[in-house]
Amino acid sequence: MILAAGLGRRLSRDIDLEKIGPKCLLTINDYMLLERMVADLVSFNVDTISIVAGYKASTLREVCTKLEEKYGVDLHLNYNNDYFSTNTAYSLHIGLENVYDDVVIFNGDVLYDYTILSNLLELDRTAISVDNKKALTEESFKLRVVNDQIEEIGKSLSIESATGEFIGISKITKRDLQEAKRLLKSLISENVNNYYDLIYQSLSKNRNLAYSFTNGLKWTEIDDIHDFTYAKSIADIADRTRGHLR
Repeated sequence: MILAAGLGRRLSRDIDLEKIGPKCLLTINDYMLLERMVADLVSFNVDTISIVAGYKASTLREVCTKLEEKYGVDLHLNYNNDYFSTNTAYSLHIGLENVYDDVVIFNGDVLYDYTILSNLLELDRTAISVDNKKALTEESFKLRVVNDQIEEIGKSLSIESATGEFIGISKITKRDLQEAKRLLKSLISENVNNYYDLIYQSLSKNRNLAYSFTNGLKWTEIDDIHDFTYAKSIADIADRTRGHLR
């Protein structure tokens, strides 16, 4: 499940996303972020990938048609038509509506080392990828883990008390899927601009949430031009074990 509905407001101040489309279509070292995700999932024998579209959905659909042919995979688009006034909890709620099995979830604007995904998929529980090494900032989506439970999560969490940063790649197992859907509905009823990330705090309370730490492996979300510049600087390193791009 790839979440790619957002406008990319901050990045659009410096890059013309009207021409490019959603941030998952950003190209670095000749490959779009979306193609990296598709190729990675195909390498794990995934044959169907769902994408939640919104902003410039027609552009995304055209790219998906080409990727389907190139990688022999079914890319199914779900549409968040309220992308302008909602956030990721709403998008994920739409995306999971007809999902009934284990699901891997990506924020569409993430460039990551292939090994990060591989390590996450080795876990047999609902799990999230957490950067436990980088220098955090006020904008980092931080979390504090105590006794395997998330005590606090969000940008407002103090840097000093944080265990690390949720990087926007996670997995929900079939066993936890119905509870995750319930939690998403609750988040949306509270505020349609909530982040889906918050469901993991509740899911951690049963002590069945696992944490896949990056341990220094390279990644970045791309929210603004500084992130994009950094993504270009780490792409060669992040791609070093990614031998399945075509």
